[in-house]
Amino acid sequence: MIMSEKLDIDKSVLSENDKTAYKISEELKENKILAVNVMGSPGSGKTTFIEKISDFFNPEEIFVIQGDLESDVDKKRMEKKGIDAYQINTHGGCHLNADMIKNSLENIDLKSKNFLFIENVGNLVCPAGIRIGQHLNVVVSSTTEGSDKPKKYPVIFLNSDLVLISKYDLSDVVDFNENKYLKDIRNIKNSVKILKISKNDKKSIKECAEFINKKRRNLFNDAE
Repeated sequence: MIMSEKLDIDKSVLSENDKTAYKISEELKENKILAVNVMGSPGSGKTTFIEKISDFFNPEEIFVIQGDLESDVDKKRMEKKGIDAYQINTHGGCHLNADMIKNSLENIDLKSKNFLFIENVGNLVCPAGIRIGQHLNVVVSSTTEGSDKPKKYPVIFLNSDLVLISKYDLSDVVDFNENKYLKDIRNIKNSVKILKISKNDKKSIKECAEFINKKRRNLFNDAE
């Protein structure tokens, strides 16, 4: 009976979260803002990815929400790039939720932005199925983490729209098994877009920027 009550409470909490997430998504659509949920392990390169991809956009059209247990280290990195950023510290919580995003958005002028990048709390489990108003889910998965991550954490890859194999320049150094990695992802979600990136490879980052920009144009039916 106690277990049943707990399940009912969990469903209720998720339901309320989903309602808030839907409202966020619609509000962002009204303002023609594409919300990108960036997920991945600590140290996978999430912050670096956002820093590097911002070079292909106007910093003034980007807003970043940083999610961490503690500190504002990553927020300061964004501000050094001239990007508006807001820090959320969960103080132990392993993922962001829709209410957190809703409160964060009260701190910006939505009409001046085209892209919202949300860097979720670093792990491959908790953020996987939580809606926070995003239009696009990006998973940053580094070669240094090993090639077994899709096999071990399938849900986050199943929910992804774009998988970035980061630190690709270190593949040989860490003996990354690319064939196994790609095969495991395709078995989970064959349609997902997969790109290989390295922080000093501008061409690979540009390809990511083009993919995300195209998603925004498609969402809002904007011309080239």
